[in-house]
Amino acid sequence: MTLYVSKEYYQETFKGTITGEEIEKYLKLAQNKIDRITFNRIVGKGFDNLTKFQQEKIRESICYQADYIKENGYNNEDNSDISSYSVLDISVNVQTKDNNSKTQAELECMSELAYDAIVQTGLTQRTWRYNG
Repeated sequence: MTLYVSKEYYQETFKGTITGEEIEKYLKLAQNKIDRITFNRIVGKGFDNLTKFQQEKIRESICYQADYIKENGYNNEDNSDISSYSVLDISVNVQTKDNNSKTQAELECMSELAYDAIVQTGLTQRTWRYNG
């Protein structure tokens, strides 16, 4: 996997807070989350084939998400919508009381800053179409 964000970019340009050997681990996890929320469009089109604006917003989003994952984990259990789960009968109960007030970022266990940045690329829209 080729990272969209280098350790140098994270440390020197973004001025991130993760240090040492952990940086690359969190950047990979963050990139996985960003690829997921963009329906793997970055992978499909190729990072280098996107506009400079999109590339910068993707890098920014990954850096914010890496910090978020370091602080909260990849899938923050506090944001989970599942209140119970049963294996034998495959029964799942979902809490619905707060779902209407949750943002997409909260439902995806994402940093609000990362989500705000990635939305600006246009890559998160279900009906996205590249005209390049």
